Amino acid sequence: MKKVITLIMVCTMVLATVAGLTGCSSGNNDTAAEKAAVCYVLANTANSQGLNLNSPMVQDTVYDTVRNYGYISVVNADGIPDIVFASSFDIDDKYKSASKDKLDMDARSKTTNLITGMQGVIATDPEVDYLEALRLAVRSMASLEGYDSKTIVVIGTGLSTTGVLDFQNNLISAEPATVVELLKEKSEIPDFSGMTVYWQQMGDVAAPQASLTAAQRNKLQQIYGGIVEAGGGTFVYNNIIANPVNADTSYPAVTPVELPADTPISFEPEILDTEDNEYVFIEPVVLTEEQVTFIGDKAEYLHPEEAESVLKPIAEYLIDNDVTILLCGTTAGDTNSAYTMELSQARAETVKQTLVDLGVYPEHIIAVGLGSTDPWHVYGIPTSDKAASCNRKTVLLDASSQTAQEILAGINE
Repeated sequence: MKKVITLIMVCTMVLATVAGLTGCSSGNNDTAAEKAAVCYVLANTANSQGLNLNSPMVQDTVYDTVRNYGYISVVNADGIPDIVFASSFDIDDKYKSASKDKLDMDARSKTTNLITGMQGVIATDPEVDYLEALRLAVRSMASLEGYDSKTIVVIGTGLSTTGVLDFQNNLISAEPATVVELLKEKSEIPDFSGMTVYWQQMGDVAAPQASLTAAQRNKLQQIYGGIVEAGGGTFVYNNIIANPVNADTSYPAVTPVELPADTPISFEPEILDTEDNEYVFIEPVVLTEEQVTFIGDKAEYLHPEEAESVLKPIAEYLIDNDVTILLCGTTAGDTNSAYTMELSQARAETVKQTLVDLGVYPEHIIAVGLGSTDPWHVYGIPTSDKAASCNRKTVLLDASSQTAQEILAGINE
């Protein structure tokens, strides 16, 4: 099915060129215009809003590339991405002497035909793999020479559900720099040298996928921006409105990504006044392995004085605001055991004791060990990897928050 659209578009391009330029006359043409190579990465898939191919980003880049004899490729970004179209729009020199009006008309005709073909590119394999699609986009242009620019235009949610960058592994809770570092360690960053990646409709999901919060959309932008920049390219986000979902088309299944109710993004506790004049944490407070470091396989601080200095302002905040918190200890690795649960509980108790020593009432701290079952765990990182430090942490959150109540309910089951 993927290859059928390729043949249709290639035949359309050939016919348009022959019919439009056989009767040519001399004219002044802009031969100094930029000759560009562009790859469009499309994700017409389940759980996604409709693709807006009428946006200026798409319409203008297609027309300019065709009109100036450039190169265009198209990647279908489903679960097994594939290059479904690739063609140079250069023409014989004898046709380039046609009048400007004829050349413009021919370029408009080719643009219409190509965009119509792009609208027909739909998923044929389950799930979505944007990182592999980007890799194919890079490969489609890597060997091209003589082009003034190379550009990738991505139209889709960015919420991959398979491959190396699988957001089902709770990557949306990880720090973007951690995700990029992990991909570097695995040598999974494509070479974007000299390329610009434009992205529209990032985060524009559809049911049954739950909607992303503004913070989660921003996380996606930071992750993909970090990937592109780590590969030597330039990343540009375009906030273009998506089209409505096409209810008449059925697509292969895409697994909804479970999004955390709260995303830990800040060390400093942000607070909000409620109607009862109480204070709650807007976001969980994450104490990273670097901030509170334990001796390997023990519940003892490596640097007790440094740990106390980190915890002191939190203790002062808790004393001043009379907040009851849930304090969660976590560990790296994706498999829980009695040992990891005990270790994470013991480390949580150590942090609690330090807060109590600093003046916090012990009844205002509920310490639990979650091992690797915490809501913010990033899956798929071996314990030996440097990036695994993101899973060795202590998380503090308001005990009355929805996330805290769900954690406590799970423990009590």
